[in-house]
Amino acid sequence: MFFQSKFKTLAIAAVIASLLLIGFVVKSEAASITSLSVSAYTDYGSGGYVYAYLSADEGIYVIDWYAKQTYPKSESDSEYEKLTTSSHYGSTSVSVDLGTFDGHIKIAEYDIKAVAWFSDLENNTFVSDTSTTTTSVYKPDVDSGTKETGIYGQSELTSHHFDGSSIVMCGYVYAYNYLGKFANGSGRFRHTEQNRGLRLEEDLPAARFKTTYNHCTSDFGMFFPTGGAIQEEAEWVCTAYLRLVVSNANGEDNWLATDTNTFDKDDNR
Repeated sequence: MFFQSKFKTLAIAAVIASLLLIGFVVKSEAASITSLSVSAYTDYGSGGYVYAYLSADEGIYVIDWYAKQTYPKSESDSEYEKLTTSSHYGSTSVSVDLGTFDGHIKIAEYDIKAVAWFSDLENNTFVSDTSTTTTSVYKPDVDSGTKETGIYGQSELTSHHFDGSSIVMCGYVYAYNYLGKFANGSGRFRHTEQNRGLRLEEDLPAARFKTTYNHCTSDFGMFFPTGGAIQEEAEWVCTAYLRLVVSNANGEDNWLATDTNTFDKDDNR
């Protein structure tokens, strides 16, 4: 399952009964959702937490939440899956934890659907309004930590994705030296494509540093233009590679983030 819910689903019949007992009154004729937004955290291995923010022009009593993965297409569902029903008892602005969603190095995408229910006690029923939005969940490849040199290092391939006109490797290397003595930093970024023999490679500027050493792939243009959408039968097999090297009197450490991904017509969005 691509996501997990943190709430137990509530039966609408039970909610209606409880609301009738409390005696809330709502003008239901124009009840509607006025805004819906979603924020997603990065998936570092256990899923990325996703939070939804919804407001309405009338008091909301419950919201049914649904999600559907739309990218990568090989992992997507054709129908929305029920996540949870959240209870709000008359609030007009709410924040809801939708649980954790699986990310992807290509940047997973999800459609989120909210069905908000409003009380219409005059007619002894409920009315609803529906709104949808999208969110993206990253899942980087990361090598980090403190090794032989005693210096903290991190190499992160944040994403390896197709943006509609180019295949992009996005990431960075970072070292933090808290030892108070100079160390040496260097590294390499490389992006290769198997079928076309393409290769982009940059040796990172070597430097002595006392505090930090860092470089980002965006500074070196590590992407392959595709000339637009990927054509039928075309296939791009790309490998992204980011290495950080740090040395001092204690030795030398390496941090490496790398991944190989295939891009084809299913990656067009």
